[in-house]
Amino acid sequence: MNSPVAIGVGTREIVVGARVPRLLRLRKPASAAEPASVAIPEEQCCTEPGALDALRAALAETLIATPAADTAPVPQEFVQKRSAYMVLDDFWGNHAILRGDFRALRARELEEIALAHFTDTYGMDGASLVVRFSVQRGGRALFASAMSRELLDGIHDVSTAEQVGISRLTLCLPEMLNCIGDAVEGGEALLLFVADEQMQAVMIEQNRWVAYDAQRLFPGDAGDASRLAELAEQLFERSATRANLKHEDCKIYLFGVETELAPFEARFAAAIRQAPATDRSPAHRLMECAQ
Repeated sequence: MNSPVAIGVGTREIVVGARVPRLLRLRKPASAAEPASVAIPEEQCCTEPGALDALRAALAETLIATPAADTAPVPQEFVQKRSAYMVLDDFWGNHAILRGDFRALRARELEEIALAHFTDTYGMDGASLVVRFSVQRGGRALFASAMSRELLDGIHDVSTAEQVGISRLTLCLPEMLNCIGDAVEGGEALLLFVADEQMQAVMIEQNRWVAYDAQRLFPGDAGDASRLAELAEQLFERSATRANLKHEDCKIYLFGVETELAPFEARFAAAIRQAPATDRSPAHRLMECAQ
């Protein structure tokens, strides 16, 4: 009952599963319970109330399902909080890579810079946002993310009510970028992350993240490789940091939904499929990322 859990928060589904220690993940114990999945009703998809209601139901389901059938009920005063690691779809937040000299700035100053960017770019009230950031190697780029404070508070309220303590909460893109590490060879490249609702691009130079852009997708776009390749070229044009850098000379690395490579190969120097998507749902993949 007190074992840690991994939570994937999608736009249409919440998935909660047991968080397996790193050393045991390759063993795949046969007795591992299937993750609990709760769909967000169609009319509430992509809304904070819908996500919070589904999260409450998913956590309640895992709490009920965890004990064995012949196990005596545990008095409430002896129930300890489970820890949870949560990864949210990037739909629930915003990202940015800011360029400048951040080497001598303090954390509070960096937070103010990131907050100013999100409020100016999206017209949001700064008090409604929670910002996280990290200075990239060399101190010339700042990776920042912003989330709704109301959604974050709601997640913690729901989790607390279900005896779950959030140990780590993050959007998906930072987790993906950290996992990639130096897997992409040096030089310029475009990392393209395609999900059902949006496509995100990160330009890298010498294994450093230097620019970010995103494009919201409409129904049917994610399954249309030619349309995705066209949008990828537009993202490249907006993200390129050198005027003489052409998409024909840049490699593109594809992450996320499965798609044909040919339209991308026609526009870029090379198209490389990385971490092919499984047949699991997006929320299930987010839960696996939280592992």
